[in-house]
Amino acid sequence: MYQHSFNGDPQLLAVDRARVELRRGRAVALGIPATGRPPLLIAALETAAADLVTRLCELDGSGVTLAITAERARALGVGGEGGEGGQPALLRLNPAIPAGQLAMLGRHWEVATWRLALRDALVASEPCDRVHAAALLLAKRAQLLPAMLMAAPAAWPDSLQVLGVTPEAIERFETFQPGDLLRVSEARVPLQEAEDSRLVVFRDLRDATEHVAVIIGQPESAEPVPVRVHSSCMTGDLLGSLRCDCGEQLRSSVAQFAAGGGVLLYLSQEGRGIGLANKLRAYQLQDAGMDTVDANEHLGFSVDERSYAVAAAMLRSLGVQRILLLTNNPAKIRDLRAAGMEVVAVQPLAGTPNPHNVGYMRTKRERVGHLLPEL
Repeated sequence: MYQHSFNGDPQLLAVDRARVELRRGRAVALGIPATGRPPLLIAALETAAADLVTRLCELDGSGVTLAITAERARALGVGGEGGEGGQPALLRLNPAIPAGQLAMLGRHWEVATWRLALRDALVASEPCDRVHAAALLLAKRAQLLPAMLMAAPAAWPDSLQVLGVTPEAIERFETFQPGDLLRVSEARVPLQEAEDSRLVVFRDLRDATEHVAVIIGQPESAEPVPVRVHSSCMTGDLLGSLRCDCGEQLRSSVAQFAAGGGVLLYLSQEGRGIGLANKLRAYQLQDAGMDTVDANEHLGFSVDERSYAVAAAMLRSLGVQRILLLTNNPAKIRDLRAAGMEVVAVQPLAGTPNPHNVGYMRTKRERVGHLLPEL
């Protein structure tokens, strides 16, 4: 992947930088140079301050547009084909809409607030094309709410110096390649419940995200190797949150591996891949009556934004190919098999229901198909 220049592929490096630019509230240019189509100037609605929105509106006299995911379009009841047909929607806005009102929508994500703000400002809605969809994907990879302001400047001022990216580069950045994973360091780390343990740190070269393999006992002597692929959950793993069963699954996996050996992969994929800030937003929606599926989709995300290709690459680096997978998640089984892992058997890993997580666990079973018993 990183072989095109001194610092690597400049287009992929630009995508990595663009994620940071969006998180800092800056605009990015997005376009396909070969088509001759002028690039769009895009900004994440969540981080765009009113002055940036004002500048975008000034550059596009016909009015800025707002790209949202199909999930968000359905929640708002807009988009027609975009909402009901499963495509992202592009909302064309009245040029007279105040910049402050637009910027406010990035801070207040409630559907009622958006409907009121867009009641007079929404001119038309249409399905997104490839460029708009790539912008939404970039917002997700920046772990921002997936809503992107877009301006099409009639003329680009010479003073307008912004980072440029292409949809093709965003799509390539999204696709994990085996060469993207670097095995960085390892050491013996005795654990409270498993003293014979070793940690191996891996780094994803696309964005420097680090993942950890915890090798407990002598798992290579087992056939197949017991494996738990665990996505990070700060609230459950570290703080012991009762809203989920993640911490209990983590600890029970370690205890089981201590007895007979196994590999725990700890992946940096908080909140099913939407990040901690968005997970807490989803929690607020759940407190208001939504389940975990509807809350994620209400925010504009899919039910699960995670990928397990990196987990398969970590296991191959450790010399593991045939596994006994500890999971309740059928999507995890499918994704690991699609990534080349031989999942010989599956062992469900049920947590203990409590008044705070029983609804969450029931939703996972009934709406996502997790292998959980009746509650």
